Amino acid sequence: MNAWKVGGTVAQFALGVLFLAASLAKLGDLNDFANQVNHYRLAPVAWVNLIAMVTPWIELLTGLSLVLRVKPRAGAFVALVMMVVFTIAVGAAWARGLDFRCGCFGKAGAQSIGARKFVENVALVLLAAGAFTRRDD
Repeated sequence: MNAWKVGGTVAQFALGVLFLAASLAKLGDLNDFANQVNHYRLAPVAWVNLIAMVTPWIELLTGLSLVLRVKPRAGAFVALVMMVVFTIAVGAAWARGLDFRCGCFGKAGAQSIGARKFVENVALVLLAAGAFTRRDD
């Protein structure tokens, strides 16, 4: 196994664990997560609860795909798309000067929106891109 494959496999597994942790924390308190989604002020209020109910389940399936290696490239693609969307949301909130905690892991370890969270998300986009480029040749 070459270094690119090993690195891609590690990226997939790490991303999978991250998505599993995020999903389980959100599923533990969907009301709080809905409040966090609302803080971003990006979706109509009518959509906030739907987003809050669906997002953790997509994260859970994505995480399971990556950790269990069931269609991991598809899981990595979903993770990449989600991380791009999350990064845009964090960047938009930061640019507008909104002051709240991200809700990325539910109440557990929630970070304030700002430069640090934005850079962290960009790093996760790069990790997801690396996980997506991993091929099972």
